[in-house]
Amino acid sequence: MNCFVKILANKLFALAIFVGVGIWLLVIPALIGGLGTNPVEKLLHQSGEIAIWTLGAVLALSPLRVLFPRSRVVGALNRHRRVVGVSACVYGLLHFACHVLYEGDLDDLERSLSKPFIWFGAAGLSILIALALTSNNWSIRALGGKNWKLLHRLAYIAAALLMYHQSIAGKGRWQIARWLLFPLAALQIARVTKTLLTKCDRTRSSMAAFRKVATPS
Repeated sequence: MNCFVKILANKLFALAIFVGVGIWLLVIPALIGGLGTNPVEKLLHQSGEIAIWTLGAVLALSPLRVLFPRSRVVGALNRHRRVVGVSACVYGLLHFACHVLYEGDLDDLERSLSKPFIWFGAAGLSILIALALTSNNWSIRALGGKNWKLLHRLAYIAAALLMYHQSIAGKGRWQIARWLLFPLAALQIARVTKTLLTKCDRTRSSMAAFRKVATPS
């Protein structure tokens, strides 16, 4: 178990996983001709799905840490939050690049801006870029820990925008987005519930201790 946790906690392991996903799902199919009759469209959809699932993974880490505070596996995975978040941004940028290639020219690209889902995607990606650029110790010191945390809570807004972007992007996309939305929502509800129950228990304990002290012998 100790060896397994050490492997999970290794930053090179996390980097290899997220680079490997891109190689397995994007690079290898492109090299062997496995992208079908419209390879750019396939890359467009694949890169978008990788980006949103990667973002979902990083948003799941905090609730899991609250729900399972003593789990060494969850603790090891939480060490990679920055790597996972930056990976989501990188795949999002790749998705945007594929969109530009898919449209083909400036006229088609300009016409695509009339579609609402494009703007939701652009807004979500803009947030991811801002978060990726500030995912470093220098930014924490420059912004202050409290402000930095507030900024990075925008990841939840980015996730909402990108899930909506995906759900209205085309037929059948909602079926994909819901597999991410519902588990994340369930984790957040469980996290908030446990936090509130913990606070209530602490309040009761404090009041009981106060009554014990205040009550004369």
